[in-house]
Amino acid sequence: MIKIETVLHPVRFRIIQKFIDGQSKTAKMLGKELKDIPQATLYRQLDTLVKADVLVVTEENQIRGTVEKVYTLNISAASMSNKDIKGLSKEEHLQYFLVFTAQLMQNFEAYLQSGEVDFQRDGVGYRQTALHLTDEEFMGFIKDMAKVYEKYAKNSPSPDRNKRMISNIIIPERERGTEHE
Repeated sequence: MIKIETVLHPVRFRIIQKFIDGQSKTAKMLGKELKDIPQATLYRQLDTLVKADVLVVTEENQIRGTVEKVYTLNISAASMSNKDIKGLSKEEHLQYFLVFTAQLMQNFEAYLQSGEVDFQRDGVGYRQTALHLTDEEFMGFIKDMAKVYEKYAKNSPSPDRNKRMISNIIIPERERGTEHE
């Protein structure tokens, strides 16, 4: 199984999302957060993620004659590199992008159904911005964004902090009749 299929499988993608804030979790903890996933399916998908090295077992605790595993995300194994996606067909790219955007839609729908919706209070929004950048300026922009993410990704969960999912999609616009060199 290629890496992108492992990560962008709808159920496994949802499991991975529960770890992207750096927390470690047990299957029992995940089951409480992903109530709509049957327990057998959850364990099967956790096993697939461990075999692919996307999740790592960081602890094993003896509990009443059984072993409870504690999982942690292997960020480098969960991230897609150019090597991982090189060679995919246009149709495969569209399929994987659809899985990704469908998950975003599910997250947004869950937010809308969660009760009182207040975009300003919750920091919710969806927007598109056009930036005119040289390749060098774009790489600087990406490095600056990475620094901002790194600064705030170190925050531990606490009662006064809300988990906010931030998703970026960067697509270069190609004008008709022009070639990118």
